[in-house]
Amino acid sequence: MKDTGLSAALALGTACLFWNDPSQAAERIRDDFSFTYHIEVAGADTSDVATDKQLHESGTNMVPAQPSAKSRDPLKRDLPKEAKENTPSSAPAATESEPAASETRSDAPTAAAKETEPAANTPQGSETVKTAAPARKDGLLRPYVRIDGGYALTGDPDGTGANGAHGATDIENAVIAGIGVGTYLENQIRIDGTMTYRSPMSVDGADGIGNTLNGETESLSAMVNLYYDVTEAHEWLGSKRLTPYVGAGIGISMLDTDTLKSTAGTNERGTRTYNLAYAAMAGVATRLSDFATVDLGYRFINLGQFEQDGSFTNGTSTTATKYDDLIAHEFRAGLRFQF
Repeated sequence: MKDTGLSAALALGTACLFWNDPSQAAERIRDDFSFTYHIEVAGADTSDVATDKQLHESGTNMVPAQPSAKSRDPLKRDLPKEAKENTPSSAPAATESEPAASETRSDAPTAAAKETEPAANTPQGSETVKTAAPARKDGLLRPYVRIDGGYALTGDPDGTGANGAHGATDIENAVIAGIGVGTYLENQIRIDGTMTYRSPMSVDGADGIGNTLNGETESLSAMVNLYYDVTEAHEWLGSKRLTPYVGAGIGISMLDTDTLKSTAGTNERGTRTYNLAYAAMAGVATRLSDFATVDLGYRFINLGQFEQDGSFTNGTSTTATKYDDLIAHEFRAGLRFQF
């Protein structure tokens, strides 16, 4: 070190003085001398930093106070090129910019840390789950309303009355109109309640003795219907816009008859009957938008029996005229509006 020789000379002179006259030496040192001494801690003077190599050669185990890249590099710089390449390293070599990088890391988190840093309101130990905007679902309690119109092809039921079995009965076809409300129970299963009105249908025939009969009946039905949307057909058809469906319904029908006129000169009064009705449906739905769907369908429906009152305009009463079940094949077109 740079003050080692001076320090040694002062120490030797002091020892001689103390040997000859200790009290005089002490007084002379106090009066005539003032000196300072310098103890160097390795690495304390940044202008004269002791390197690892110098510490190693001096036999000390001290570690530089502020180790830097400069104090570490000489060990590798003195090695041959081949040794440097083959020297294993447990950490990447430091660079002159390393202290600045460490300052940056201590002051602000890195981008990776920001990405993994939990939200302020998220409890520790819980994962933050990113959820996408919910997609529109095609089921699960999505209600809708519907309106329908169409045409019903009615069957010709058999009839009986006071004069026996009727020879023939012809019932006119009808125009139908309906409304309803429903909802999806699952993605492919929906349910609705509908009410359908059928225009008055003329009833023509002849009684058991050949008298011509002419009357009229009209119908109103209330049904609860369950449908299954065959979405598997989307793959077959190559499109999600067309959805076939099948369904079944059960409910109540009201059949209201007018006066039944006879060429015999007696007219039988009409009456109203209520029956259990049932139906089977099939069709295809075409989506126009997220909120509107066209429904084209077929429905077979059994509306039950209908009859006359059994009393006549001439004041007599007899066995009432009755007809078998009135069935209809309905072809309907409608609109469903989803909410």
